[in-house]
Amino acid sequence: MKKTALLTLFLFSVILGGTGLAQDVTTEDVTTEDVTTEDVTTEEIILEEAPYPFPEIAPGIYLSGGYRSVSVSGSERAVEYEYLHDSLSLAGELRVFSFPHRVHLDVDIKNVKDYFGDVSYAYKDIVLFRGINRTLFHNLDNINLIDLDPTTSSPGVDVRDGDEKYGVQTGMNSVFLRLKTPDFPFHVYLDGSLITKDGTQQQRSLLGSGYFNDIVRTSQKRDIDWQTKALVIGANSHFGPIEIDISHGEKRFDVYGDKVMYDIYGPAGFLPNIIRPGGIFPHNLIPELKGSSNTLKIHTSYTGSLVGSATLSKTDRENRDSGAKAEYFIGAGEVVWMPMPRLTFFLKYRHKETDIDNPDFATITDISNPSNTITSRVRPSISSIADTLSGIVRYRPIRGLTLRAEYSYENVKRENADEWKLPESTTRNIASLSADMRIVRSLNLKARYTHKEIDTPAYNIEPDRSDEGKISLSWIPLPKINALVSYSIAKEKRNDLHFLDSDGNAVEGAKNRDVKRDKLLGSITFLISKDLSLTTSYAYIRNKTKQDIVFLSETLTSLTDPLVPHKDTAHNYSLDLNYLPGNNISLNAGVSHTISSGTFYPSSSDLLEPVSIASFSEVKIRETVYSLNGEYRLKNGIALGMHYKYSKINDVIGNPHDDINDGTAHILLLTISKRW
Repeated sequence: MKKTALLTLFLFSVILGGTGLAQDVTTEDVTTEDVTTEDVTTEEIILEEAPYPFPEIAPGIYLSGGYRSVSVSGSERAVEYEYLHDSLSLAGELRVFSFPHRVHLDVDIKNVKDYFGDVSYAYKDIVLFRGINRTLFHNLDNINLIDLDPTTSSPGVDVRDGDEKYGVQTGMNSVFLRLKTPDFPFHVYLDGSLITKDGTQQQRSLLGSGYFNDIVRTSQKRDIDWQTKALVIGANSHFGPIEIDISHGEKRFDVYGDKVMYDIYGPAGFLPNIIRPGGIFPHNLIPELKGSSNTLKIHTSYTGSLVGSATLSKTDRENRDSGAKAEYFIGAGEVVWMPMPRLTFFLKYRHKETDIDNPDFATITDISNPSNTITSRVRPSISSIADTLSGIVRYRPIRGLTLRAEYSYENVKRENADEWKLPESTTRNIASLSADMRIVRSLNLKARYTHKEIDTPAYNIEPDRSDEGKISLSWIPLPKINALVSYSIAKEKRNDLHFLDSDGNAVEGAKNRDVKRDKLLGSITFLISKDLSLTTSYAYIRNKTKQDIVFLSETLTSLTDPLVPHKDTAHNYSLDLNYLPGNNISLNAGVSHTISSGTFYPSSSDLLEPVSIASFSEVKIRETVYSLNGEYRLKNGIALGMHYKYSKINDVIGNPHDDINDGTAHILLLTISKRW
């Protein structure tokens, strides 16, 4: 009995790490003679020494192939983000878990321009790799330029791309690799991305003599071949209660398509006062960029009641064409204190310095006559220093209720602001209150109110003050009914808009801007039976603005039109049905209908004659999408699938000045798949 007690006391002291007990019980007190085979059984030795036996998991394989048939009439915006051509399709998935190796591969190829791939590999926790590709095609518009007065040569229209169809394929690629030292938390990682854009799009330009005596609006094709490459290399590790992460990043934007356009410009001005001689000049340059960054992150252990973190980052950017350079420095820190489980305090501070330096002058050259150059002064860019301090209190007074209060103060100071007629400093005060409450077991409520005040805002779209409220309810009134509804409303007010006349002086009389935004979302799901469910939803979005606007008359006189209303509205109705008529059959049907409209209503006669400028923005669109999907599972893991989509877009008012055209599209995909 004495031997067992001594052994138990020794093991207890080792587990708890108690130095006092460890000093009292030494190796002299417990010898090998005291521990016999009768005290430790064979079963206990096996449990202590045997490694964890990972279960045998058979590899999972899925393959699917099919044919996709597409029929399009009218505008291809009926299905905006999909390559609308007949094609073969292929999909597959591979899962292998053979410890210590883990492999996962997922591929989905709709056509040559729409596909997805995801591959990952892990070896224990020492090697972790993942690569993702997502490529899609975007159908773009060919906006038809209309000559509003064909009897005059200026302004005129030069359409060079009347029959062109535009579209850009975008590829988003990312790769992540992390290496870890065995039995110690030290990591080295690599995080890279490559974004490509390839295709054609419309380029609209103001040619002739530019904005001088002869104006010609031109549309033409532009080849797009852009690459954005980014790479971050870093390392992190634990050093006692502190974790440190340090990284370096490089980023480049390269242009391989039509980097710059060249066109003939006529002489600006009238003889004998020619402001600029005619020639072949560059325009609409897409600049190439490069940059680098260095970042240091530190945080303490997250297990205590007091946690701190800090981030230091320095970023450099350069325009390789103009020579403009930008430097950004960010320093941020956060302290989290939890004095009791129900109460938490957050204190955050962020400091950002922006230093932008650009050349004083820019020169363009006539490529047909290199001696014909035009040099213009470039305004110095705005540099700034911004400091933000915020605090958050989170409190759970009772079970099922969480309260949160937040306040932040931001001060921005600018250099060279007078060159751009902007205020030298701007301050923002933001306060918010929120609650997350379980009213009853099946009814949850979330609510949030935010008030914002801005002193001397820099831009006209910023308000002096704003108020925003959000509320959402999730409700399960019956076991087979699930409902969700949310509503948000925001009001903004501005009393000191800034407009400049042709001489750069402030325009008096234009002051007011009122904005109201509201959004309503709701959905209900009915579980009609164990094999049949129905989901219906509704969404409403409205943005309404009333603002004083300033415009120049033909005599370059500033005219003000007070509180011009502008409104955008959208309604969406949708219905989805899921049905399992048998163990080997699944069906899904859905319909979505959207009505959207937008316009503004100027009152000044100068904006209504000879053509109302409101007609250029007035739009009303109806979009409808029907879908039907089904799968029939045969024996041995074989399945037949069918996916059908009908999409229609309708320009209700037929406005010739907008970029909307009627269109319909039918897409049918038939597949056969096998699962092992």
